[in-house]
Amino acid sequence: VFRATLSRLIDWGIPRGYSDTNVVEKTEKPADAGTYEPWPPWAFEAFFEHAREGLHLAVWSAFFTGQRVSDVVKMKRPVEGVTEMPIVAQKTNAIVPIQIHSEYRAHIKATGQDHYLLHLREDGEPWTYDGFKTAWQREMDRDVFARFREERIVFHGIRKNAVNNLLEMGCSEAQVGAIVKMSPAMVRHYSKRVNNFRLARSAMVDFEAGWPAMRRTSLATSRS
Repeated sequence: VFRATLSRLIDWGIPRGYSDTNVVEKTEKPADAGTYEPWPPWAFEAFFEHAREGLHLAVWSAFFTGQRVSDVVKMKRPVEGVTEMPIVAQKTNAIVPIQIHSEYRAHIKATGQDHYLLHLREDGEPWTYDGFKTAWQREMDRDVFARFREERIVFHGIRKNAVNNLLEMGCSEAQVGAIVKMSPAMVRHYSKRVNNFRLARSAMVDFEAGWPAMRRTSLATSRS
């Protein structure tokens, strides 16, 4: 975070004459940068069972849209009947046409809220970014979420769930990038990973189908 903040500060200063080059770009990124994993099924189950209700919809928003927490918190409630709710991504300043998945819309409707902002506290007031982050950390500090801390289950990991889900459904790298606003290099990274799992599953299906014939020549005995 320090490295990224310093880099942005120097970038701001270059056109204003405070620096000629961004020296931070020449430094190495931390070895553990960006290593957060997607949430496994048990994490979603535990979260929705134990976390305060005011945080639930934000998790669904991240899961179905792949947006960063800073952009999730400021989402506006979609108008009935529309298919997307565009936002301006804070990190890239680019418009992201968020498509509304049918199940995601059901979760939105289930809140019964009508505030123009989407994510609200239990008292009906909208979350601020700092307020949400503080509330989230307090939840994660509870004993019931000890496993989250041990296995580094963080909000940003849900963004990777969204990417993997889209890739698993056969979306192209360009389509995924358009939805989650992730760099082409990062999408390709996840694409390779998902493809490896897909190839492994396909290989085992073929292995199972051909095993009866292969078994006779592969094993020295007929014992099971």
